[in-house]
Amino acid sequence: MAGPGSQRNKPHKAGRRAGLSAREKHKNSKDAGARPSIKAARTGAQSKAERLNAARQQREQKRAAMLEARRTGGPPRVVALLQLSADVDVPRLWASLLAACSAGDDQVAAPGGKAAGGMEVDPPGGAGAGTVPPLAMTTLALPERRRTRFTFLPPPAARDDPLAIVELGRSAEVLLLALPGDVNTVTIDDEGSMALSVLRALGLPGVLGLVQSPAASDAKNHMKERSAAKKHATNALLEQLPGDHKLQHADTQQDLKQVLRHLADAPAAPPHWRQQRPSLLVEAAEFRPAEPAAGEAAGTGTLLLRGYVRGQGLSANQAVHIGGAGDFQLRQIDGPPEPAAANEPAGEAGRRQQHGGAAAAGAMDTTGGGGEPPVLARPDAEQQESLVRENDPDPLAGEQTWPTEEELMEAELSAPKRKRRLPKGTSDYQAAWILDDSDLDDTDLESEGEEEGAKGGGGGGASDEDLPDLEPNEEGPGGSSLRDFDTGTEFGMDYEEDEEEGDRLKGMVTTLKERRRQEQDDQLFPDEVDTPEDVPARRRFDKYRGLKSFRTSPWDPKESLPRDYARVFAFENFRRAHKRAKELAARAGSAGDVDGVAAGTYVQLQVAAVPADAAGRVLARVAASRGEGGQQGVAPLVVFGLLQHECKLSVQHYGVRKAAGYEEPLPSKEPLLLVNGLRSFRARPVYSTDEHGADKHKMERFLHEGRPSVATVYAPIAYPPLPVLAFKETPDGSGPARLAATGSLRSCDPDRIMLKKIVLSGYPVKVHKTKAVVRFMFHNPDDVRWFRPVELWTKAGRRGRIREPIGTHGSMKCIFDGPLRQQDAVCMSLYKRVYPKWPEDMSFTA
Repeated sequence: MAGPGSQRNKPHKAGRRAGLSAREKHKNSKDAGARPSIKAARTGAQSKAERLNAARQQREQKRAAMLEARRTGGPPRVVALLQLSADVDVPRLWASLLAACSAGDDQVAAPGGKAAGGMEVDPPGGAGAGTVPPLAMTTLALPERRRTRFTFLPPPAARDDPLAIVELGRSAEVLLLALPGDVNTVTIDDEGSMALSVLRALGLPGVLGLVQSPAASDAKNHMKERSAAKKHATNALLEQLPGDHKLQHADTQQDLKQVLRHLADAPAAPPHWRQQRPSLLVEAAEFRPAEPAAGEAAGTGTLLLRGYVRGQGLSANQAVHIGGAGDFQLRQIDGPPEPAAANEPAGEAGRRQQHGGAAAAGAMDTTGGGGEPPVLARPDAEQQESLVRENDPDPLAGEQTWPTEEELMEAELSAPKRKRRLPKGTSDYQAAWILDDSDLDDTDLESEGEEEGAKGGGGGGASDEDLPDLEPNEEGPGGSSLRDFDTGTEFGMDYEEDEEEGDRLKGMVTTLKERRRQEQDDQLFPDEVDTPEDVPARRRFDKYRGLKSFRTSPWDPKESLPRDYARVFAFENFRRAHKRAKELAARAGSAGDVDGVAAGTYVQLQVAAVPADAAGRVLARVAASRGEGGQQGVAPLVVFGLLQHECKLSVQHYGVRKAAGYEEPLPSKEPLLLVNGLRSFRARPVYSTDEHGADKHKMERFLHEGRPSVATVYAPIAYPPLPVLAFKETPDGSGPARLAATGSLRSCDPDRIMLKKIVLSGYPVKVHKTKAVVRFMFHNPDDVRWFRPVELWTKAGRRGRIREPIGTHGSMKCIFDGPLRQQDAVCMSLYKRVYPKWPEDMSFTA
């Protein structure tokens, strides 16, 4: 008889006569419910035919836009020439390029070579040397395509100046890289490699390689030599610029014509950061001093800048940044007639403007007298971008009165009282001297520690003779560092500028050898400092605090901020502000915008309230770019339209890496020249770790090679994507600057926390299982009591805490979470928040 605990065998399977399995029942239930497919449930899902139709429509729209640009002509395409080797004959190549663009198919001849009919042409240094055009900005039109124009920019005169390469890269839409075709020469020298590294960091436009072979020879294998030269140049260029870049010969008439046809058909490809902002390549400039009756400030005036609007449309409400002058507002935007190219007939520019739709067609009815151009747009006083740089804080904001006696009594009564176990008959005065956290009674360790403290040394640890003789460095900044008496080595270097310590960087005079040793010490012993003997540690490190965990311990970003932080602007949502700024820039110059002009329009900007000295620098720069005064190889001036809020000051963070060819140490707060595409300004960045998703970042004393870091500076607001290049200038300013670091803009966030970490180290002199007596971390018992709540750690991975001081020389009794080894080192980590250095020049121009 089967009971409750009897055996129950598994029933036999029914085989084919069995019912539906659980899997089949579940499948039938899904089919019965008519569950829709994932593709059908997806919003906006398209069939294959719809996707093909959408792709076809996009192709047709792009083709129609390209045909419209060809029909109307559009602005001239900016083509920059850059030589990558000193063996390139720049005058001959420049003259050949301009001659091919100016003459017809039967008239092109390269200087120093043969024409189509075999006629000899004088070389640049011969009888026809006067016909060689100067190396200056030149606008020409193609003979067979009169509406296609090019603005050719010559290579910089100083090939070793990276700042000249930056100015060339800011304006170029197509870059012609000239390489020598002789296999026995250096295809890309050091200056050419430096120029390519700068352009890669800034953002490369469209690239076309030109291979310039040596003087044409009558050898039978001339074509073979050309092919070998092109192959050699291609391999050399691939080492510097990976990717599929087209290379063409630039020797004969057919080669130059092919280059021009490629430039006319290939679309312009400026970097993405230039496509998001309006820009103006200045072709002409004029300054009108302010009239006293107009109510303008003395010493200022109106600066007139002429050129084509490129990138996005330009609104009169936007502020503009002029390199070397600063940020300014626009008084109005005029529509002057387009200038004719150097090789165009007199009336060709007017016919092209009428055929393509003149800019003045949408202008206002008000026109200036005396031949003044029509007004295209005027700013709206309510919507015009302000030039306010700093926030004006209220010093009394957040102030509160002193609490009254009633409020103090109420707070004391409402405070929770903790019960303490005290002996009977203990008074309140005696209870105040009794510690809450009493340690266990370790008689053997306490007696040994007291004996060690009484003797003042000895034990199994290191003796005083083994330590270096240290003396206070009163000459150093702040007087808080120690110097080795024998070697002169300085310990405890602190690159953080405190208000009470003064400017450390100005007072610190070190040689390159000493800085390299400091950088090496920072890599071998990161964040380790020595406790000074003449200054109490609780006063020297009073701004530091301990953290249980650097990753998870909280740190309030609004706590104890400096007064400078009240002068900067912060976003509630940076991404939302960036999105709105891009939407406003996209609407500028559209059909419904009466305050702006569309991209491709030839305009005259009336920049208001420009100082006379700044205007003089701008006029000199524009004149030099046009070749006036005998200057050659000067890049044109580019004026950028700023997006919303890009005039206001905030805290910028750039993700940077040390340049490959820069070997000198780069400490934090080292003066550098920063070029972020739009602006060039001098700053002292503070480096910190680049950790994704972290709320706290550790400050780095040096920018180490191969390690990504974040550089933080005070700078006007900018929106990514935006490159940044850091240059190290020579102390006297005589030599060219050197590229020190490159990177890109991350964000503008004053709440990003950067913590400076220091490590105080000591050594165990007595060890008993998990307990030890540690010396040389502090030098008096008051410091031991002050830092008692901070957690200890060892280099072997143990965790512990301070129990009590021993003696009068800073020895302390510690306990750890496991057995301690005698050769281990005991450390304590302390942190404090650091901030970037306030800028000296608020115009942010260099």
